[in-house]
Amino acid sequence: MFAEKPVYLDNAATTKADVSALESIVKYGGELYYNPSAGYVKSLEIKKDIEEATDTIAGLLGASREEIIFTSCATESNNEAFECGIRNKKGNVVLSAVEHASVYESAMRLKSRGMDVRFVKPLSDGRISSEALQCVMDENTAFVSIIHCSNETGTVNDIQSLCAVAKERSPRCVFHSDGVQAFCKIPTDVKKLGVDLYSISAHKVGGLKGVGALYVKKGLNMPPFIVGGGQQNGRRSGTENVGGIIGFAKAALAYKDSAAAFDASKLRQYMAARLTDDRVKINGSEYNSGYILSLSFEGLRGEVIAHMAEEKGVLVGLGSACSTHVKSNRVLEAMRVPRRYAEGSIRISFSPHTTTEEVEYATEVIAEAVEKLRKVING
Repeated sequence: MFAEKPVYLDNAATTKADVSALESIVKYGGELYYNPSAGYVKSLEIKKDIEEATDTIAGLLGASREEIIFTSCATESNNEAFECGIRNKKGNVVLSAVEHASVYESAMRLKSRGMDVRFVKPLSDGRISSEALQCVMDENTAFVSIIHCSNETGTVNDIQSLCAVAKERSPRCVFHSDGVQAFCKIPTDVKKLGVDLYSISAHKVGGLKGVGALYVKKGLNMPPFIVGGGQQNGRRSGTENVGGIIGFAKAALAYKDSAAAFDASKLRQYMAARLTDDRVKINGSEYNSGYILSLSFEGLRGEVIAHMAEEKGVLVGLGSACSTHVKSNRVLEAMRVPRRYAEGSIRISFSPHTTTEEVEYATEVIAEAVEKLRKVING
């Protein structure tokens, strides 16, 4: 059915680049290749284009232009949040046990330097409760990081409530959220959420790899992570990725428009209903973005299911693409998913360009693979 073109259902790993993003790279790498920091008119025009792109990203976050810093990726944004958000501050650091690898490893680096790092255990569905957060925090908590939408399961945390609880428990704490899987999919108005720092990525919403951004709340004392020529008003040095930044803004707008007319939850529910039985576990919560479906097949191996699906032209993930070298799944372990299930996990993720026909075909392929494997195991 889809012999020539794979059915791509790993959009949480990356998305197909929007045409506008590709055109921006060509335009600002060829015709308008000037350095935006130079003094001639062409460079000033490009600098203005960057400012307009910044306004676009800021608008999608409910922020202002001066609150946006462009980075090379969300991993850099998360690293900057931890390295600079906590700099010159005393106290403990609190994060959830279900964070993306870039957040988890940033925290572990702080721990290796002697900082008190504490983890909030999730509920069995992956959500972080206000009660659990309160129990781990104290009046000396200096930094908190809770993921907005899980990159593993699609579970959405109530960041607005969690941030309010954190600020009440420790008014001086800086609150960060990894919003990569939330941006352009669910509401991400940073003012309503109340966060101080918020990380996003271009290539998850049709932009190109190599571009991310970090929202930094106005008034927050945030020293630069990368120093040098003083670009971006001294907040991140280094010549800007002009085409990438402008393409990010254009692609995000296009993705947002497409997402408004796309019912991801309907596709997720379709697959879940047809692939689950008493030997299959859906990982996550009913509070889901709709864009990610994590399934665990008891007694099977997720990588085998994924390889069998790929042979039929269906591409799915095994979890975070940033952690494929790790044998165990830290997030599912934190959610207390039994090992006999966790080893048989696959992650299916959609985009506004995913069609019903693709999902129907993929469901059939995965179901056939699972049936074949169970017959082999059962003799």
